[in-house]
Formats: sequence, C-alpha cells, structure tokens
Amino acid sequence: MLIFILTGALAVSAQAEITLEAYTDEIFGLESVVPETWTEVSPGLYVRSAFENDPTWIAQQAAPVPANTALNALLPQMGLTEAPEPAGEREANGLTWTLYETEVSIPVHASMDLALASFGGRTFLVALNAVPDERDALYEAVFLPAVDALRPWAGPEATDLPYAQEEVQIENGDVTLAGTLTLPPGDGPHPAVVLVSGSGPQDRDESLAPVSSIRPFRLIADALTRNGIAVLRYDDRGTAESTGDYNTATLHDFASDAQAAIDYLMSRDDIDPEQVGILGHSEGGLVAAMLAAGDTDLAFLIALAGPAVGGHELLEVQNRRLMETAGASEEQIEGQLEFLRQAFELVNVQDWGALETLLEDTVRDQIEDLPESQRAVLGDVDAYVEQVLETQMETFRSDWFASFLAYDPVEDWQSVTIPVLAIFGGLDVQVDAEQNVPPLEAALAVAENPDVTIVTIPNANHLFQEAITGGVQEYGMLEPDFTDELLPTIIDWLAERVQVATE
Repeated sequence: MLIFILTGALAVSAQAEITLEAYTDEIFGLESVVPETWTEVSPGLYVRSAFENDPTWIAQQAAPVPANTALNALLPQMGLTEAPEPAGEREANGLTWTLYETEVSIPVHASMDLALASFGGRTFLVALNAVPDERDALYEAVFLPAVDALRPWAGPEATDLPYAQEEVQIENGDVTLAGTLTLPPGDGPHPAVVLVSGSGPQDRDESLAPVSSIRPFRLIADALTRNGIAVLRYDDRGTAESTGDYNTATLHDFASDAQAAIDYLMSRDDIDPEQVGILGHSEGGLVAAMLAAGDTDLAFLIALAGPAVGGHELLEVQNRRLMETAGASEEQIEGQLEFLRQAFELVNVQDWGALETLLEDTVRDQIEDLPESQRAVLGDVDAYVEQVLETQMETFRSDWFASFLAYDPVEDWQSVTIPVLAIFGGLDVQVDAEQNVPPLEAALAVAENPDVTIVTIPNANHLFQEAITGGVQEYGMLEPDFTDELLPTIIDWLAERVQVATE
C-alpha cells in the first residue's frame, strides 16, 4: 500500500532550540531521530509549529516499492509534474541516499529537501518542508541528521521458532515473485496454503504502513505453520523484492501470479499436492474465487473479507460506510455516491475528458463546502485541485481499475465446489458483511457446494482487529493483532479438512 503522507498537518506547539531524540517507528519499520518538541500528527509526519500556519515539517516513511515509483507517487503531493534533478548522494548506515532540492507551493510556498534510499525491497524517505529563509539552517540541524540516523527496523526477531523459513522465488513468465515459505517440522509432505493479498502494492507480510503496524500475513503464517500447515506468502509483482510492474497489472495478472505460487507448491516433494489451498484477503478473495472456479486440484478456499458483488456495488457501499464512520452528513454521502455513479459510467466508455471535468467540478464543490480555516490549509486551491486530478485520474485510467469494475465474482463463486471458509468482520467498512454474505451464500448454493462455512466476527474490522467503529481512521490506534476469534476459527476449520504430516 503506497501511501506517503506529506501534507495536511496543522500547528500545535511552539519550537525553541532544536534537540534531536531517537525513536522507532513500528508502522514504517525504521529507526531515526526527530526534533524532540516537534509533534507527530500522522504516522511518520512531524510538525514544528513555531508560529501560526508554520509550514515546517519532516516526514520519515517507507513503502515496499522501487525508488522511482515512490518518487513518481510523491510528485502530485509536491505540486510537481516531473521529478527534480538529483542534487547529490549520501552514504549512511549502509544506505545510499539520493538527495533532491525543490520549491513547492502546496499548501504554501516552501523549500523541500527529499532523500530516497532503497533497501530490502523497500524505499525509505526523508522529506523536510521549510520556510525558504530557514531552509539552510534546518537542512543542517534536522534533515541531514535524520538521513544519517535512519536505518531499517524489522521488529523484534522471533527466536527458537518451531518451524523452518525458506526464501523462495516463483517464476511466472517474465515476473519473478519473491516470497517466504514456512515449513512445519519433519520431511512432510505437508498440507499447504498460498496467501493472496488485498488491493494496492503489498509485501509478503501484507504490511499496511502508514495505516497500521499490523502485518496480517505474518501473523497468519506463524499461526498456521505452528499447527502443521506450510504457508507461502509473497511480495506482489513490482513490490518489495518481486520483479514486474504493479502499476500496469490487472486483477487477472494477480490471479496468474497466485496460480504460479500454487503450482510452485505442488511441485515440491515436501508439500502434499492433494492438500494445497488458497487464502485470500479482500481483493485476494476475488483472486481465490477466480482460481477455485477453474481448478478442482485446489483442496480448499479461505476468504477473509472476500467480496461477492461486483466492483460498482462494492465501492458504493464502501464509500457510504467510510463516510459514515468519518462523520459525513447524508447530503455529503449522497453527493459522493452520485459522483461515483457518473464516474463509473465514464470509465466504462473511457470518456476521460468528461471524467476529468466531473472530477474537477466535484473537488471544487467540496472545497467550497469546507470551513474557511480548512480551506486556508490547502493554500493555492488551483494547485491543490491539479494535485487531486492527477492522482485520481491515474487510478481511474489504470488497467487494474477497469478490470476491478468489470469483474463480477458471482459467476465464479457459483462454480466453486471445494470446501469454503468465508470470514467477514461485522464492523468492516470496506467489504460490508451485510452486503456480501447473502450473495455469497446464494452463489455457493447454486454451486451445490456441500462444505461451506460462513462466519461473521461481530467486532472485527477489515483487518480483523478488535474495532470500535470499523473506520479506517482507527486502524492505527488499535492493537496490531487479530481478534481472539480469527485464527482459532481458521485453524479449527482446517484441522477437520487436512491431514497434518507426522514428524
């Protein structure tokens, strides 16, 4: 999930002398330093607030994408249409940083220094936004010390694991997927499962920075392997250590990658080819349905928040639920839904000019509805609108978005006859349980599937954390772990359907 957050912070405290303090960011997986009196207003983003509307902040973040992808994603946020020329390089802590200097106007005119370094399939970022007159002093006192101090942090290493971990590579045409296979003790052959991630570029742990420090697939792999089931998880194509281009991939490309992972498992002597299944989270549930509908060799299917309706329907309810938890009025919600309906029609006919006009009109109307204090934070409104247009149009025009809107999973679910465990979160605002459970039940009934288990965990959100509202804004405030029910439900269900190898 590529989400660098660089703007939108408001001042909250005053700054005198600069004293740096060390810190560890578990969400982005890094260690560095930051001015001790600057305030973290969102993950990895610290503001100074020395005076009213002070634009000075520093961001230190990471994402599982190549450096050029990260830089291109940042350009709209900086109000730029092309990347600035590198200003130099710097070596520190085994990282090679590329340094950039530029001027930005969002939300106000300021100097920005940017440093990018790649390591272990991730790109690390340090960005300093400052008043031009203060840039040189803050560059020396804050920016360079942060660059020199930053180092990757993988979290506390588990010791004495009761299973083996093997780094693997999976070939799928011109794409090489990098992954981790965890194997229970003994020679096997073991039952096994392939984990397929949700939307957005995800690493093998399904890391969700800056949203949360939870790593769902690492938790699932650990739990299942401790219970005798081998688990293969991999970086999405074009993400972390996998090759390929994520940005040009479609839903069907991701299904092809998952099939390659399944084929890889079935080719191994220590894996039982008759006991290989698939577990998909969110969009990964769509991939699971695609593959299970056409592959009777799979032994089982587990869908965590797996959609059972088409993209249009899913996104309408998703937007309503997201806006409700964010406190939007019914008028605002209906306005957004009407925009989506019109936008989807224009995407279907690829009328990009009309779509851009619709998007610009909608964004400007939304800005007009903001209180004056919030409009002031945006700075140059025209520049802000251009930023939004560029980012949103890139998504709307992507091959992935077209494939997502066009795919209706009902037909595939109607062909799935292998054992199915589908788990939903009762507070999930991204894949609504009430919307998706009934059509899933109906589709599997058409399939005459004799082994279907559908569970809704009442207080679980989309990540299956114990939630309060289910809103995305609270993901990072919750414990980075699952509800008590999730893993036992999966483990107990599998125990009744697979034969674990004896040591």
